[in-house]
Amino acid sequence: MLQLECVSRRLGGRDVVRELNLTLARGQVLGLLGVNGAGKSTTLAMMAGAQRPDRGRVRLQGTDLAEEYQCARGGVGWLPERAPLWPELTVVEHLDATARLRGLRGAAVRKRRDSLLERLQLTREARRLVAVLSQGQRQRVGLACALLHEPPLLVLDEPGNGLDPLQAAQLRELIRERADAGSGVVLSTHLLPEVTAVCDRVAILHEGVLRHDAPLHSGQERLLLTLAQPVDAARLAALAPVAKVETQDACRHRITLRDGTDAPTLARAVVEAGMRLAGLQPVAGELEHAFMHIATRTPAEEADAA
Repeated sequence: MLQLECVSRRLGGRDVVRELNLTLARGQVLGLLGVNGAGKSTTLAMMAGAQRPDRGRVRLQGTDLAEEYQCARGGVGWLPERAPLWPELTVVEHLDATARLRGLRGAAVRKRRDSLLERLQLTREARRLVAVLSQGQRQRVGLACALLHEPPLLVLDEPGNGLDPLQAAQLRELIRERADAGSGVVLSTHLLPEVTAVCDRVAILHEGVLRHDAPLHSGQERLLLTLAQPVDAARLAALAPVAKVETQDACRHRITLRDGTDAPTLARAVVEAGMRLAGLQPVAGELEHAFMHIATRTPAEEADAA
């Protein structure tokens, strides 16, 4: 549904993104990793149509975003790292204005708005001005705006900024729900456990170049599961994705997955069973090893890899 074809972007006299080729399928969650300055935010902005590539094309469902952005933008839900909000509006006014700008009206939109306010714990803030909200609250308003029109593509730049562990878990639930409904999701984050908990695939950028693009490991994977409340090991062992449980303490368990399953499947099973997911990360640290190997390359090693 989303294709980046030899995309390059130059800012401040340097190549921020270079010859990037990347695709995203419906129902897939892609985690975009990289150190500060790797080109993540610029890449996401081009995916959302907020920036144009200097070279190459970004296509959403076959439409070139640079040429027909007005036609294609309805298909994108875009949350920048710092959500651009109108401070003089209340939260409800902000969502209503966002809906009108997208040509959305009627009872169905209001129902969707109220549902998002409840899911994102913003109901009590609904009549407050955006200007007086905390960073985490503003982040959740921006996320609600991105989700309001149920877009086929969600582009989220550091969506967990300012969220507490419970809110971060609810964010992961929303992301998986959109993916299960057929939306493609791209998110950037500095937190490797966040990628492991929600993503199907990971791409790593380094100095504007794609250095890694692969599905997350599956099949007999070992994960450290952290829950917000104590749960008996027998209850975890009864979950379909679980092959083995090793309890570390009341809230932390080492989970061995059954063949053919993966971390997002376990995360969904935990949430559907009524447990509060606080964290999920690989025990073996394979993703961390790949990230550190790429991020710590010397200039000579980088030249050899080019």
